[in-house]
Amino acid sequence: MSRALLFPAGCLCFAILLGLPGAIYAPDAGQYRLLALGQRGAVPAPFSARILGPAMAGWLGRVTGRGVDTGFLLLGIVCLVALIALVAGLLWSWRAPIAIFAGVFLMPFWVDIFHDYYLPDLLHATILAAILLCLLFGHTGLALLLLFPAYLARESTLLLAACLIFACWRRIPLRSAGVGLLAMLAGVLVSRHYGQSGPASIHGLGGGVYILGKLFWSLFKNILGLPLWSNTLPECSPIWVAVLPHPVGAIRLVGVCQPSLWGPGRLLLAWFGIFGIGPAWAVVMWRKMVSALSGQERDLELTPGMVIVFRFCIVYGVISILMTPLLGASADRLVEYGWPFYFVVLPWFMASSYGLRGFRPVWILLLHLLTCWVAWFGFRQQTSSYLLAALAVLALNGVGYALVRRSYQVSPKFSLRQVP
Repeated sequence: MSRALLFPAGCLCFAILLGLPGAIYAPDAGQYRLLALGQRGAVPAPFSARILGPAMAGWLGRVTGRGVDTGFLLLGIVCLVALIALVAGLLWSWRAPIAIFAGVFLMPFWVDIFHDYYLPDLLHATILAAILLCLLFGHTGLALLLLFPAYLARESTLLLAACLIFACWRRIPLRSAGVGLLAMLAGVLVSRHYGQSGPASIHGLGGGVYILGKLFWSLFKNILGLPLWSNTLPECSPIWVAVLPHPVGAIRLVGVCQPSLWGPGRLLLAWFGIFGIGPAWAVVMWRKMVSALSGQERDLELTPGMVIVFRFCIVYGVISILMTPLLGASADRLVEYGWPFYFVVLPWFMASSYGLRGFRPVWILLLHLLTCWVAWFGFRQQTSSYLLAALAVLALNGVGYALVRRSYQVSPKFSLRQVP
């Protein structure tokens, strides 16, 4: 198993090396930089409520005397080290085979999440990984207490909390549930207090109306391939424009632009490429995973902590992945919110059902890594070649599904009784 730990170490090196260039130009990075500089009045919602990361980066910048950019970099490196260590700890807890370590830590996912270190994604993922590790070993009170910093990092912690309610229902003490409730309430109040000082968005909208508008905009662009236009967001040249009878915020004109495969193509590339042939494995393993959701954990020989973690990861991961086309244009970054499904629960079901030790999984591993790196390079193409990459990763998942179904014999049931 000591050889398996070489992969997290190598992952740290190539993630920083490849992810560092151009990080300051990541979408919305400027908003968080303004927060770190203390200019909350210039930052619109929802960015103004995500205070934890900028506050920590600003403090690190002042302590080191190197400014907020260095503060964000230092925070990103610390979070990356912690996230890699926590995910490795989750895999190590059930003695994952070396092929699993290679499949997880040689993916470009780590490059992407570090590249966005100005954004709250890396910090939030680190806190989530800590929550999962605490739940695994039965420290439910501490796990739910971490909902407080998680909400200060990103308000989507509401989804995290809802999935935890499902996963922990009748499985944890009431006092631990009370800790989680108080942590969430405190996070909401603190975040709302600081978020109120920010101006309205460029659309003059906020709250539920803003979210509903974003859902419609994302749906048309990412699924239907029909980019929407408005007088507040003129990103393209409209082929049809209409005047609203009653303005919605600052929006008076709406329209539709020329149909484009950009959104659907990148969505396909994200769903079937970011996590390699993980979708193919998920289709094969789905019936077994449903048993964890339906309360048949005794048949799987799961520990109580694993039951909670698995139930959470399945629900939270699948919802995050399926909601990708409704949350914005950055499909590659948004689909990565589903990492608990692909890095925590799916590897266990893979190892428990198939022989992944020795040299048998080498071809599957190579196919998996080829798929995710093709997607990574595809997302960096501005020409129609991204469509070829999308079709390629879809085909590679099909090949992966066929190999898993036809080439692997079911191995003896893996037991989690060896979990310390």
